[in-house]
Amino acid sequence: MPPTFPFASVRRGQREFLEDALAAVSEGKHLVAQAPTGLGKTAVALAASLDSAMREGRLVLFLTSRQTQHRIVVETLRRIRSRSIQVKAVDIVSKQSMCPHPSRPRNSRAFQEYCGLMTKSRGCRFLNHQSDAVTREVLEDVMHVQELQTHCLSRGVCPHKVALEAAKDAHVVVCDYNYVFSRQRELILSRLGRKPSELIVVIDEAHNLPDRIRSQLCGNLSPRQLMRGAKDARAVDPQLADILALLSKSVDGFLAKVQLERRVDRRLFADIIDTVSAGGPWNLETLSECCTEVGEKLASRGEDTVLLDIAAFLSSWRESGSWMVHMAVGGAEKHLGYRLLDPSVLSRDIFAKVHSSILMSGTLHPGEMYANLLGLEEGRAVLRTYPSPFPPENRLTVVTPHLTTLYQKRSESMMRALAVEVAGIAEACPGNLAAFFPSYDLLARVAGKLRSIPVSKQILAENPEWDKTKRDQAVLRLRELKGRGGALLLGVLGGSFSEGIDYNDNLLSCVIIGGLPISPPTVETKALNDYYASKFGAEKGYQYAYLYPAMNKILQAAGRCIRGEKDRAVVAILDNRLLSPRYASCLPAGFDVRRSNGMQGEVRTFFYGGRYGQRNASEERSGGRADAGEVARAGGCGEVPRSEEVPEPAA
Repeated sequence: MPPTFPFASVRRGQREFLEDALAAVSEGKHLVAQAPTGLGKTAVALAASLDSAMREGRLVLFLTSRQTQHRIVVETLRRIRSRSIQVKAVDIVSKQSMCPHPSRPRNSRAFQEYCGLMTKSRGCRFLNHQSDAVTREVLEDVMHVQELQTHCLSRGVCPHKVALEAAKDAHVVVCDYNYVFSRQRELILSRLGRKPSELIVVIDEAHNLPDRIRSQLCGNLSPRQLMRGAKDARAVDPQLADILALLSKSVDGFLAKVQLERRVDRRLFADIIDTVSAGGPWNLETLSECCTEVGEKLASRGEDTVLLDIAAFLSSWRESGSWMVHMAVGGAEKHLGYRLLDPSVLSRDIFAKVHSSILMSGTLHPGEMYANLLGLEEGRAVLRTYPSPFPPENRLTVVTPHLTTLYQKRSESMMRALAVEVAGIAEACPGNLAAFFPSYDLLARVAGKLRSIPVSKQILAENPEWDKTKRDQAVLRLRELKGRGGALLLGVLGGSFSEGIDYNDNLLSCVIIGGLPISPPTVETKALNDYYASKFGAEKGYQYAYLYPAMNKILQAAGRCIRGEKDRAVVAILDNRLLSPRYASCLPAGFDVRRSNGMQGEVRTFFYGGRYGQRNASEERSGGRADAGEVARAGGCGEVPRSEEVPEPAA
C-alpha cells in the first residue's frame, strides 16, 4: 500500500483496483476501470497517481464533469495531507465562474473577450495587485475552490490567476474536463508550465467523456440569433447588420420548408450567403471575421452579444470530414446545426502524449467501447471490471414482462399500466423511492395518470425548467420525509437526479426504471450509427449509438439507491425488453435481473418478509410465472392485458 493511500487499510475489493492503478501509472498505460459505487475510486486513483507524481515530479490532473464532484476529491486530498503527506493541490473551475467582477458578461465568449481586454489594458484591479504571497498561501492547505476565492478576494487578487500560478507548483489540480479535452488545452498547459508527457490524467465519471468531447464541437444557429446579431451590430457596423438581417430571413425561409429535420451538405450555408450577398464581398470566412471583430468591440465594453457565437458557428461549420454531420431542423425550434461524431478527433492525440491515465466510472461498460471511442492505443489500454463490495443480497433487481415503453406501444392504456405499477411499488416500499423515465414527455404522461390513483407518498415531479436550487430543495424534501412515510420522486434517465446526486444513507429504498431510454432515430443518432458501423462494424454501430448509451443510463440510475454497505434497495425495471437477450447481453456481469409477475408483492416481501415469502417461493418453483388473478392479488398490473413479446428492432 503506497504511503499516499488516505486510509489505514484497503477496503474489501479495493486492493485489485489499487494494484492495477499503480501498475498503469508506473508503466505509462491507460487504465479503463469500471469500478462500482462503494469501491473508493477517488482514494485509489489519487493514491496511485500521487505516489508517482510526488516521486517523479509529474502533475496529476483530476478531471470531473461537474463542480459538485470536486468536493469529495478535495476532502480525500485533505485526508492524505492529514497523514503527514505534504501534498500540494489546487481546486479550480472556469475563469468566468471565478471572476469577482459583478458586471462581467454572462455570455462565455463575450466574457473571454472582456477579460482579455481588461488584462491587456491593465484595467482589472484584481489582476494588477501583486499575488505572489497569496499564491504561496493557497498551497499551504488544500482549499475548496470557494475557499480559495474567498481568500483571494480578501487579499484583492484575481482567484483564477492565483489558482493557475499555484498549479505550477502543485502535485494535483482538480478541474473540469475542458482543461484538457478542448482546443484550449495547449494554452492551459503552457500556463501550467507542463508538457503533456509530464501529466497523469485521472478522469472521474469517465462514461461522460465521449459526449462531453463531442459537445466541444457542436453548435446551433437560428434565424432569431442572426436577427439579434443584426441588432447588436447596427451601431458599430451597419453593413454587417444588413447582411445578417437578410441572412436571417433567407435561413428562416429555407427552414420553413423543413418539416422535422434532415441532414444537409456543409456547402448549404455558403450557398445561402452567396445568394444573399448578390455578388458582394460576403462569404463564410469574411462574415465570420467581421462578426468576430464587431463582437470583440462590443465585448470590450462589457456588453453581451451573440456576434461572437455567430462567428464561432460560421468558423466551425466550415470543418469537413466524415466525423462531422450538418443538419437543418424545422418546426418551432428551427435552426441549422453541426455535430462532432468522433470524440477521438480531439482525444486520441491527448492520450497518446500524456504519461498515463486512469479512466473510472461505475458504468464504464463495456470498456472496449470507451477505448475505441476515445482512440486509446491498443498496446497501452488496460481494461478492468471490479465487483461491487456490497452484499449482492442487499439489492433485488426485477423486470416486469407486462410493460414496455417501446414507441409503438405508448398508448394511454400502457401509460395507465405504468402508473398503476409505480403506485403499487410505492405503496410496498418503505421511505423514499424514485422513478426515472426516458423523457420528460413520458414522465408527464405517467404523472398525469398518477393523479387518479391513490398514492400515500408525496409526489415530487421534476420539471425541465428546474434549476440547481429547485433540485436541491427536492433532495432536502426527500431527507425530511424519509422517516415520515416517504416521497416518490419522478425524474428522467440521464438527468441530474438519476446521475448527478449521491443519495447517501439509504435515502432511496427503491429505484424504478420507467422504460428503456433508447435514443430516437434523429439525424444525429443515425449519423452516429452509420459512422460507428463504418469504423467498428455494423453490430457495434448499433450498440455504440443506441444500446450501450441506454444501458449506461439505466446503470447510472440503478446505482443511486445503494451507496453504502448496509443499504438495501430494489431496482424495478418496467420494460420487458430487458428480458430479451439482445438487451440483457449488454448489461455488465453482476447486474443480474429476474423476471417478476408481481412486483408489488416482491418489493413488500424484500423489505418485510411475512406471508409474501411463501408466494414468492411458489413462483420460483414455477419458473417465475403467475396467473392473472395471482398477479392482481399481489398488487401487480394483472388488470392490464399482457402485451405480446416485443420484437427486437433491426440494427
